[in-house]
Amino acid sequence: MTRRQTGMALAELLVASVIAALVMVSLSGVLQGVQQTEAHLSGRALLQRDARLALARMATMVEGSQHLLVPLETTSGTRDVLAVALPAALDRDGNGFADADNDRNGTPDDDLPADETHDGAAGVKGIDDDGDGSIDNGGSTDNDEDGTVGEAPIPPKNGNDWIDPVVYRVSGGQLLERLPNLNPTSGADYAERVIAEKVVSLEVTRIATGNRRTREVLVVLTLGDPAGETASWARRLRLGVR
Repeated sequence: MTRRQTGMALAELLVASVIAALVMVSLSGVLQGVQQTEAHLSGRALLQRDARLALARMATMVEGSQHLLVPLETTSGTRDVLAVALPAALDRDGNGFADADNDRNGTPDDDLPADETHDGAAGVKGIDDDGDGSIDNGGSTDNDEDGTVGEAPIPPKNGNDWIDPVVYRVSGGQLLERLPNLNPTSGADYAERVIAEKVVSLEVTRIATGNRRTREVLVVLTLGDPAGETASWARRLRLGVR
């Protein structure tokens, strides 16, 4: 090989090396972009999955219930809490009696005490029923925190079959579901569990239907991840359709 040929070969090798380096840098940028896109899509997909599961759980309870507790009928704005009566068809321990049938006479919620939720608190224990910023504001027989006292049962009624609330609220970035324990001794005998993480907000709006027998709510659940990705999902729920 001549000296001139050797010089050209080295030059070509250097050019090829530079081109290869540029291609690698370009590919690295493309791969990094793809990875970021995948992470973004994966994060959103996980949020969507969690939101749908939580809303499906809420739908089961709301659509199976006959009584909307919160938001109140007098509430016109959006609330951050949702409460309904335990569905009459729910029998978690399989004993043949509805969990909501506290006196086991075959008819749930048919013998209400003056404190309709039998929890020793105004409205539903532990939540702000009327949205005035105060929790359990009033006496225990004030069932919606409006100052009106509930009536004591008239014999032969004895108030042994109270309303068992199912409550959804947000605390510390978690969506909590409150259910009465099996065979509860009172409305204060309940447990909460987490049904969604990374919760930014829960918005519940009572929908005016023009029919007092129809109860509907619009639920908007917003989730977010540490990367700053947020998304909202909405579902309109009507009571008593299951």
